[in-house]
Amino acid sequence: MREIHRVSCENPVNKMWNMFVYFESEPHVKQLFDQYYQDKYKADTARLSFQNTRKFIYYIKQGREYFHTASRSADLVKPLLLYYGMVSLLKAFILTADAHYPTHTKVLQHGMTCRKLKKLDYTFSDDEVKIQRDGLFPLVAAHLGSEQLVGEKFKMKNLLAMLPELRAAYEKTYEHVDLEPIHISKHVDYTYPYTTFYLPEHILDKCHLSYSSFIHFLNRYNHGQARFTTHDLEAPQGIIRLNWHHPEQIQVLENPTGFDNDLFIQDYKGNHYFYTKPDAAASFIPEILVHYMLMYTLGMICRYETELWGEMIFSLSSTEMFIIQEFLAINERKFPNMILNLLFQERFIFETK
Repeated sequence: MREIHRVSCENPVNKMWNMFVYFESEPHVKQLFDQYYQDKYKADTARLSFQNTRKFIYYIKQGREYFHTASRSADLVKPLLLYYGMVSLLKAFILTADAHYPTHTKVLQHGMTCRKLKKLDYTFSDDEVKIQRDGLFPLVAAHLGSEQLVGEKFKMKNLLAMLPELRAAYEKTYEHVDLEPIHISKHVDYTYPYTTFYLPEHILDKCHLSYSSFIHFLNRYNHGQARFTTHDLEAPQGIIRLNWHHPEQIQVLENPTGFDNDLFIQDYKGNHYFYTKPDAAASFIPEILVHYMLMYTLGMICRYETELWGEMIFSLSSTEMFIIQEFLAINERKFPNMILNLLFQERFIFETK
């Protein structure tokens, strides 16, 4: 991500989708492909850009129509519409990285699998998805630097825990949380070129680490040149104070990739959270793939286990429909935003006036 843009508007969702109109212009898309293809394909750049422009535009248009239709649909069919909208947008993203997509029929598969025949005592939180070697998911994962996910299994409850917008719903549903909100000082002092931020002290107990050991733990999962250090001043009781350093950014809130660290994540409003599981980095998954796995599983239930899906969303005894509905709403808002960020290579935060 090159830059961060905070866009003030009356309707963030409408403004977000209006930004996609940029990618429905052939000159703009050819310019985009020229930018992405010139190093990799050199002399073939012009031909490949021309060849893929309309395909890309129709992926974007189709994805938008799926999402718009989903926004007006009932929960009985919403997961399927959102899933295929996600697939269309992901194909557009893949085309910017692979000019020859699809190279063979195997890449047209989902790239994931889950148990089609559900148990009688089925609960969504205990369901699992397994990543396959071929298909769209491993292709996207590879382009996001997560090739190691092939062959792994992921439980829905653990995936839901990784989404910051679901933190409140997750706590109400499962009575615990794994994401801790971070308080970041907005004060900039050029004498001390770093960002100070605060976390509750009980995080040290969760991670079974001392304050100094916790700093070393964080630095193991940095990307690039960012690093953490201890703060000279003692923090108030129950709080720990830390510093974030970056050679090109003083304020982490102005950095398009945030903390540049696997253990930190942002919601679509730009708020930061820390993932408190000690093994978080070992199982780190890009957020866009977390959304993809969750929606794939819901789509499979919706499509192949229609009676079960009906019972889940209409039964008064269901304990999970609250968090599932929250996820559907968050996905509808955030997933296109994440794709927009990838296509522009810039982070957009849409805020109401």
